[in-house]
Amino acid sequence: MLHQTLHQYTGHPRLASSQKSVVAFYQPIIDQQQQVTGYEVLARQWDPVARCYQGIEFNRLGEHEILNIDIAMLKAVVGDLPALAKNGGCVLSINLNPMMACATYQQLLLWILLKSRKLGITIWFEVLEHAPLDQEQRELINVLRCHGAHIACDDFGTRDCNFQRLMAMPYDIVKLDRTLLIQACKENYALKMLTGLVKYLQQFSIRVVCEGVETERHIEVVNQIGCDYWQGYAYAIPSPLSRWV
Repeated sequence: MLHQTLHQYTGHPRLASSQKSVVAFYQPIIDQQQQVTGYEVLARQWDPVARCYQGIEFNRLGEHEILNIDIAMLKAVVGDLPALAKNGGCVLSINLNPMMACATYQQLLLWILLKSRKLGITIWFEVLEHAPLDQEQRELINVLRCHGAHIACDDFGTRDCNFQRLMAMPYDIVKLDRTLLIQACKENYALKMLTGLVKYLQQFSIRVVCEGVETERHIEVVNQIGCDYWQGYAYAIPSPLSRWV
């Protein structure tokens, strides 16, 4: 039934064409021992002018275009899971689409959880900072959690992702927006505040990921504030899975 649903959804020419040039890139997630503990999957699209894969400007796309891309990404992840599991269990972090009501999208999420559990892969689903958290979305998130997913709050520290949003539902992981790290690198007061914030979140058994780690100074500050994990160009840029496995 799932394969039939996928065929019905992607068989439309306009929908299929919007997915063709989208590929999954992976960026390592680094732990406190400076080891790769997992990856975040990111959408990239071929740019015929620059002749390379580049990030997608989602703010310029409509809801259905974004949903089509996310469905293509989930299908790519399903195919990549066995390769990810070759080196043992790891974490895989995936963004949740705000339009989670799509049946095909929901089935793919559950399919990934089922297959990843068999392969020893832990799934983090990231709730984007602008995503609605109405009853319907919360119910699906709870279903995903019951099936083994860990739920992450993405880009904490931005205007749309503050303490009010953090208090709206329980999270297993909080991903700090890179602007917090940049400010902490500039001002000692901000550094102390961010250190206190990380310790506070960890008291609730919330693991903290610092994003945007790009320089030696960033690495120094991340270690100082005690984040559980970090991501950024200081280690590696997002790349095809073949680079990592």
